[in-house]
Amino acid sequence: MKKNVKKQLLMNKTGDEIQVALVEEGRLAELIIERPESMRSIGDIYLGRVHKVVEGLKAAFVDIGQKSDGFLHFSDVGTTSEDYRALVEDDDDDENGGDEGDDEREGDGDSETPAPQREPARPAGQQKSEQRQQPSGDAAERRQSYTQMIAQKLKPNDSILVQVIKEPISTKGSRLTSDITIAGRFMVLLPFGGGQIAVSRRVVSRKERGRLKKLVRSMLPEGFGAIIRTVAEDQEETLLKQDLEKLLAKWTQIEEKLQDAKPPQLIFKEDTIISSVLRDSLTTDVTEIVANSNSIYNETLNYIQWAAPDMVKNVSLHQGKLPLFEGYGIAKDVESIFSRKVWLKSGGYIIIEHTEAMVVVDVNSGRYAAKREQEENSLKTNLEAAREIVRQLRLRDIGGIIVVDFIDMMDPKNSKKVYDSMKTELRNDRAKSNILPLSDFGIMQITRERIRPSLMQRMGDQCPACGGTGVVQARFTTINQIERWLRKYALQQKVPFQQLDLHVSPTVLEPMRNSDMKTEMKWFLQHLVFVRIKADESLRSDDFRFYNRKHSTDITAEFN
Repeated sequence: MKKNVKKQLLMNKTGDEIQVALVEEGRLAELIIERPESMRSIGDIYLGRVHKVVEGLKAAFVDIGQKSDGFLHFSDVGTTSEDYRALVEDDDDDENGGDEGDDEREGDGDSETPAPQREPARPAGQQKSEQRQQPSGDAAERRQSYTQMIAQKLKPNDSILVQVIKEPISTKGSRLTSDITIAGRFMVLLPFGGGQIAVSRRVVSRKERGRLKKLVRSMLPEGFGAIIRTVAEDQEETLLKQDLEKLLAKWTQIEEKLQDAKPPQLIFKEDTIISSVLRDSLTTDVTEIVANSNSIYNETLNYIQWAAPDMVKNVSLHQGKLPLFEGYGIAKDVESIFSRKVWLKSGGYIIIEHTEAMVVVDVNSGRYAAKREQEENSLKTNLEAAREIVRQLRLRDIGGIIVVDFIDMMDPKNSKKVYDSMKTELRNDRAKSNILPLSDFGIMQITRERIRPSLMQRMGDQCPACGGTGVVQARFTTINQIERWLRKYALQQKVPFQQLDLHVSPTVLEPMRNSDMKTEMKWFLQHLVFVRIKADESLRSDDFRFYNRKHSTDITAEFN
């Protein structure tokens, strides 16, 4: 039986920034942040223009007006092609679509997220083993035929209606789908769903599932589909109908806007961060909802008066002398997001390292344990670490591939206990994930759904000193690079006594000034070149710039 966890929603506005914290049992579990320069785009609908189609990647790149083109995989080109084409193209245009698109919503699925989200990639070992099992015969031919069909029908400069399912991350553009969905409180509307109705698998009662399906089917206009969300369980028909009417009104607005839209153009913007969080996080176990802003308080109150009138009593405006997060004791949890080391109650700790390809988590016992107690202590620390790791994944919104190096254990039964504990903890995470058992080396592989940059990426800037690596090149390594540059320059100069200016970081200049012989004099005697060294605060410790003093031109790259 699932433990009933006491939850609080804290909504904090500071200037133009809004922070929404989900607190579970007094500890920060999730933090959502929105700033004007980094507005959430998940669920936004665009009329885009196909930029290019790459059949080898089984994908198209679509211009939606963002810095980078969006990525539309052929598997995300669903059954909607003909329908949206009819909305945005003239009748005499070529056909663009078909009935063979992948539809992951058939049957009673458990998908109930506000925007369509694909399953995360499986861990490396599992993924490779699956790739070796290539489809054969008719299945392979059908897959190849489908790929070719999509590639032929998606042409450069075509208009296409798409929805963002993953925000831009680093240099990658948004992940897109043409299977449009519009999320509501109790259901997700599928405008081109063809009458399909799915119910969240978390609605266990067969009788209730049947009731919900029958109700929604009687309300849906022809051609539309719906996914009924968990919170719809035991709700009255009136509330379900109101929710559906709101969704249909939004779709009508989209249709009207499409009539004279020109790509690339934003057609539909998702709800505000407050409405989105309330829609997705408001459950009966939320005992308190607090806002520190009158505007957010009023928006929250209006939403709850409609969606959950019996919870109006749980909404309040923060009146304390301390700031909201300080008053509820989670300010330190927010600050800890940037810490590499997270301490465990047992005295152990975990280290979280971000790399380009994955996130690596190292579990350490933190103190010596007697040999006869080593297995028991290792298990205790690993189990505690498993709980904390899942909390940190949710808190920091870490996605992609995660590799965890647990403390070695000799007994396979203990390894299974850690694996089972991790699976249990991940059930409370709304993001989809896959997990593999511990390997012989004590390594666990996890993939977690990533639809936006992690919280560290959104809240922090790359370190100007180390470029995000966490390590700064030694000053003497930079000095050696400078001297190699000078030797190469001197060998290629036919005329001696050239005059150069060298710009370096103040940290590199310091050992140059403290050397036994003045560096400028040493270089003149060695290379017959006059060098004047200057400190430049804008340069990192692993960088330098040589300028021709006469022309003030940067010549560094010419002799690197």
